[in-house]
This record gives sequence, C-alpha cells and structure tokens, in this order.
Amino acid sequence: MTAIAEIPGPKGLPLLGSALDLRRESLDTLVRARREFGDVVRISAGPPGLRSVTHCVFSAEGAQQVLATQTANFRKDNRLDEEIRLSIGNGLLTSQDADYLRQRRIIRPLFTKRQVDGYAAAVTLEAGSMVERWRTARATVVDVNREMDRFALRTVARILFGADIEAAADVVHDHFPVINAYVLRRGLSPVNPPRSLPFPANRRAEEATRAARRRSRRRTSCTAGAERARNQPRRQKPAVETQRGSCRSRRPCS
Repeated sequence: MTAIAEIPGPKGLPLLGSALDLRRESLDTLVRARREFGDVVRISAGPPGLRSVTHCVFSAEGAQQVLATQTANFRKDNRLDEEIRLSIGNGLLTSQDADYLRQRRIIRPLFTKRQVDGYAAAVTLEAGSMVERWRTARATVVDVNREMDRFALRTVARILFGADIEAAADVVHDHFPVINAYVLRRGLSPVNPPRSLPFPANRRAEEATRAARRRSRRRTSCTAGAERARNQPRRQKPAVETQRGSCRSRRPCS
C-alpha cells in the first residue's frame, strides 16, 4: 500500500495557525498559499486542540473532482461550513449527500450548453457597461477587485432576474458584507458565544440576514409572478360591450 504524503500548506503562527491571516486578508492568503504550495493546500486555523483544518483545491480538474465526479468522497463538515449554513441556509455551497444531489438536479437545466451559450449576451452587456463607466469616470485609479465583484454580481443578477437587476444587486451590496464578516470571524474562532445572545455583532448579523432574506423572497416572488403571467394565455376582452343600447368600451368606438 502506498502511503499518502501529507498535503502541504502554510504553518502560520504556533498558537493560531493561519487564523489572523485569513481574517485580515482571506483572498490574499489563499492566493499566496496556491502560489507557494500548489493546487492542493492544507490550511489550519486556531489553537492546538481547537484547530480547524481546511483543504483548498485550486485547479479546474480538482474542482471537477470535488464538486462533480467524486463529490461523495469529500465532506463539508468544518466550522466555517456550519457557520455558512446557519447564516444563508443549506444550499449548494454547503449541502452534502442527498441534499446536494437533489439541489444539483434542480439547477441543472440552467447549465446546459444551450443555456450557457445564451448567457454570453448578459456578460457582454455588463462588460460594455463597466468599460463605459471606466471611460467616463473622473478617477484615474480603478479598484479592480471591487469592479470585478460588481461585474460578477450584476452579470449573475441579469441572468437570473433579467433586466431588473438593481434590487438584486442592492441586496448583496447592503447586507452581504456584514454577513460575510460575521461568518468568517465565527468560522475562524475556536470558541463562539451562542448566536442568540444579544451581542452587537449577533444583532447586526441577524438584522442583515433577515433583511437579505426578505428582499430575496420578494424579488423571487415578483419574478415568479411575472413568469407565470407571461406563460398564461391572454384572454382577449371584447372591444365593445353593449348594455341598454349604449356603447361601453375602454377605448373610443369608431
């Protein structure tokens, strides 16, 4: 039997591992880890005995293996995944086993070749809008990270909600930074107080989560209602209705 070599990764601090780096600059920490250790990296955070370990897969082939072909062999049981579940629900990002397979089947029609080919128009439209905004902006420096976040968000919102994307974008801009910071902090902390305690951080996160869910449900309901209205056959009303010899019409009678 061949022994499996230990997966490499940053050592971090003796007591906290990479917890502080992840809390300060999570994206930079992950990019640096891939550059230094390769496409599969082991990252630990927290003190010994309470340390959480996460394995990051960066290559396209590895992501295909983890998310599709061999998904049953990989688990999402760490502390960060649990905090995400508690904040935004058990969706594709955190679900496992039968729940994950069921959710994949639900969204599969959105990712057929024909559907994906049709998304090019939305990507092109948002890319053109972004470039035009850069051309007309007074500032000479562009925050590429923020712009790419905005571009990805608006593109996905346009695909899912059509032309009405401002409300969907506002949900993320207004509430998700609070939720993301809260989840990351709790996910990297070795011990957390109960969410039910009336601490300021708990209250802010709960308010942001409730507001995001309310607006998302409202937006989904409106979108579904509009879709049903489009699919229902229209009943043609008579142009002229007569009653007691008089003309009663919503438009002038000729």
